[in-house]
Amino acid sequence: MTAAEDITAGRVLLTGASGLIGRQVAAPLRALGFEVVPVTRRTGGLIGDILTDPEGLVVRAEADHLIHLAWYDGPDRWHGPENLDWVGASLHLLRAFAEAGGKRAVMVGSCAEYDWTGQGRLSETSPIRPATLYGTAKAATGMAALAGAEALGLSLAWARPFFCYGPGEPRGRLFGDLIRGLMAGEEVDCTDGLQKRDFLHTEDIGRALAALLASPTEGAVNIGSGEAVAVKDMIGTLARALGREHLVRLGARARPEGDPPLIEADVTRLSREVGFRPAYDMERGILAVLDAEGALA
Repeated sequence: MTAAEDITAGRVLLTGASGLIGRQVAAPLRALGFEVVPVTRRTGGLIGDILTDPEGLVVRAEADHLIHLAWYDGPDRWHGPENLDWVGASLHLLRAFAEAGGKRAVMVGSCAEYDWTGQGRLSETSPIRPATLYGTAKAATGMAALAGAEALGLSLAWARPFFCYGPGEPRGRLFGDLIRGLMAGEEVDCTDGLQKRDFLHTEDIGRALAALLASPTEGAVNIGSGEAVAVKDMIGTLARALGREHLVRLGARARPEGDPPLIEADVTRLSREVGFRPAYDMERGILAVLDAEGALA
């Protein structure tokens, strides 16, 4: 299949469906006319384990489309050796999907694949030089998948999301720590927040992935807003909305050594080829998260 061929709605195997981003993907897929088969280890979907039985999942799903989001998300997600398990499992899943008659796939990588020591605004052709095992494992998976797509007879896009925020973030993530700490009346230690990052609401990321699957676009595609904002502005907007700015301690935590001042997505492919535009700006997105969390009076 080539990029010029039409991609029609069909049945989608959705891995990572219960994750922070994954739970925002099914609704936009259905709105585009897709039937969604979510993979889960609990009820409410296709129960199975990608690491041990990718073929079984593919056979039972009977899907002609795939969005693969599942990945290791443990406490040491950046450096844990579990990342290595997902390289083989993801490629095994993709091959099984193709051999079962799959036509179109979107696999999800990360902006952590890029070299973050450059100018900070990153396009799909920017150097790949990950600083973590997570980014390296994602990059290796993407390179192999894209190189093998033609031989497998697949139309394949490799999505690279930048920084996400959304409802349901656990402790250990920016919004998880802020919302739960501030709502409990606790002081929350933060860095100086001067670093700028390209944030996108998880609902927008879900919409972008659905739109990408429905498009004929192939290859690497950045998923972001295209406009980086200072982390301190995100923190301040959230704290003000809760009326608890006094509990935020900017500068109480040191930034990691070598922390890049700017990481921003060039979203030309996403906007021009896929036709995607975010629904949320920073303030509306943060208020939507707080509303979903029941944190607004």
